[in-house]
Amino acid sequence: MSFPFFIAKRHLFNPHKIGYISFISIISTVGLAIGVAALILTISILNGFENVIKQKLIGFDAHIRLRLFNGQTFKSSTEIEQQLSAIPEIRDIVPYVHSTVMIRAKAETDGVILEGLNQTDIHKSLDIKRFIREGSVSFSSDDGKDGLVIGKKLADKLGVTLGNPVYLFVLQAHTQTTRRPRIGSFVITGIYESGISDYDDIFVYTSLSAAQQILNLGSQFSGFQITLDDPYNAEKITSRINSELGYPYHAMSWIDLHANLFEWLRVQRFPIIIVFGLIAAVAIFNIVSSLMMIVIEKTKDIGILKSMGVSGIQTGRIFLIEGAIIGVTGTVLGYLIAMGLTWLQNRFGLIALSEDVYFMSKLPVEPKVLYYLIIGLCAILAALLATIYPSRKAMKLAPAEAIRYE
Repeated sequence: MSFPFFIAKRHLFNPHKIGYISFISIISTVGLAIGVAALILTISILNGFENVIKQKLIGFDAHIRLRLFNGQTFKSSTEIEQQLSAIPEIRDIVPYVHSTVMIRAKAETDGVILEGLNQTDIHKSLDIKRFIREGSVSFSSDDGKDGLVIGKKLADKLGVTLGNPVYLFVLQAHTQTTRRPRIGSFVITGIYESGISDYDDIFVYTSLSAAQQILNLGSQFSGFQITLDDPYNAEKITSRINSELGYPYHAMSWIDLHANLFEWLRVQRFPIIIVFGLIAAVAIFNIVSSLMMIVIEKTKDIGILKSMGVSGIQTGRIFLIEGAIIGVTGTVLGYLIAMGLTWLQNRFGLIALSEDVYFMSKLPVEPKVLYYLIIGLCAILAALLATIYPSRKAMKLAPAEAIRYE
């Protein structure tokens, strides 16, 4: 054990008694630990929020939707599918129908968005199967009637469950031959719950042929749902599709469709990190104050050490080591606090959330090793920087002045 390290350890943690200086040092260490843990947990929670929302949106929506401007419909799919298939990142191309309709069950009526896809295609573009709570993703009932998959929130609002009949109304058909509403009879074959109220309350799914029939589209359809090998490449592929196809085709990625939500996540990240970062900043000032208290209380000891030949550099090194001890100890303790609270939240869900507001039932915490490394290194570096002023004061202290009144 080196001489500066031995002195530093004796200053901070006296093995024989816990004096005022040792108590201040412990407070500084705990303060830094709380600051480190707060920062790690804050970033982990923000990361958890973003990842959970992205996973739900990716699983419950196509990566890219290709439509025509002005609500026009596609009459043929062969030519467009051939052009899209030339893009290697595209995995599946699925035709679909998309339209607003009215749904009625018993005495309840509501407006919904009807999407029609082939039974074999829906699992290629939507991972709706993992959100099913009752029934299955089936577009045909046991008695041969058209099946309908709806959200749990909508089912509760309408007061329906599996096997109940519902009616869809198209108030103004796509053809203008009549103004009488078109009516379709369906049976509830599946109820899903994604936790995203915008989906659970609005979107209903049926077969492509049933949707075309009630909308009087014939063989026409609204557009294509495109699935990629990597959904996070959606913006790049969307830009390429729009560039290659041009007007009147218009592609939108899942990120574009939920741009307001992701902008909200992006905007809130910086101020939240700043606010919780102030906790760590307070801890750094505590380290400065504790080291200055050591300099003041140990003035006589410093003077004696210098009179015995200890150089100013060695004296400064003592306080540098003290800062490092506080920094490393506080960081490790902060790691333990963050990991413990993360495990408790993920295991027991101590903090619950309203799914109608936050799209999830409990507070998500998803830490990364990178967060621990960056925040830990910054905390230790800040603790070392906090030693600069106390070290300079100790280095400049003259032995004669230090022991003059002793």
